[in-house]
Amino acid sequence: MEVYKALVDIVGEEFVSKKDEELYIYSRDSGVTEREKPDFVVMPKTVEEIQKIVLLANRYKIPLTPVGGSLTLSGLAVPVKKGIAVDLRRMDRIIEVNRLGRYAIIEPGVTQGKLKAFLEKSYPDLCYSMPDAPPSATVVGNILIHGQGHLSQLYGFNSTMVTGLEIVLPTGRICRIGSCSLSPYWFAIEPLPYLAGIFMGWFGTTGIITKLGLKLYPKKRLRDIEVFVLDDPKKVADVVYRITHTEMAEDIITLEQPYPMMFRDIVLVQIYFNGDSEEEIEFKRKMLWNSVSDYIKSGDGGFMFLTSEVQEDFLEKPASR
Repeated sequence: MEVYKALVDIVGEEFVSKKDEELYIYSRDSGVTEREKPDFVVMPKTVEEIQKIVLLANRYKIPLTPVGGSLTLSGLAVPVKKGIAVDLRRMDRIIEVNRLGRYAIIEPGVTQGKLKAFLEKSYPDLCYSMPDAPPSATVVGNILIHGQGHLSQLYGFNSTMVTGLEIVLPTGRICRIGSCSLSPYWFAIEPLPYLAGIFMGWFGTTGIITKLGLKLYPKKRLRDIEVFVLDDPKKVADVVYRITHTEMAEDIITLEQPYPMMFRDIVLVQIYFNGDSEEEIEFKRKMLWNSVSDYIKSGDGGFMFLTSEVQEDFLEKPASR
């Protein structure tokens, strides 16, 4: 009761719960990890509130489990030691977009859907590496599990696109990593000593991320897709090598599926590419076709014809299929 009252004093009664039906929501994710309910759920709004929660947990020796969208499949946000689930979804501000520096500063509760919609409306010439995840998944959550997005083929894991971090440490102190530790700008996490690895990939066990700088990239006006079809899985690696060697593809996805029957025993290589003009699109298409021309001539592979409806479905981000 004393811990509950202290949490209420920090964030207000509306944002603390110990009700079984609400604790149950935080006891599981979409995977098969065994369920475990926390003792309390708290929803802070500010960095200062998180600091107070961490200090309270230290005082009473209570475990903390930071929670974003609760959409992992491996129990990473399940409070296996009970304690306090810290739901970060109220911290959902897009604090800044630096257009010339091509980065954004966001809080941990910002969702994929919110950032996508914000950029499309306010900065249509910029984009970020978006995963095929539900719109309610958080951007920071995806980064913390070293997730991938539609730009990962070009630029690597989404966690390599971080330009700065602000973290509340287990002591309650605030730590900043990157250029933001020395200036008001969040343009790079280097060339300072690389300390971000202490926090990324650890799923909140080493500190609670309260702000994150994220690289943004030019968004081309046009986007297209080609689907290359093979019936020998052993040749996929060579095809992908040839395509990536052109440096024309924005994203590549390989796919095998037993149904419908027309797709059984074949491999689909989905090749996404973009450009600012029809001429650029056609130039890249020609380069991509030329890269696998040997397979086409030998009859070992070929490009699939896509209707406009199918093409539109393929190009949707995040993927709906």
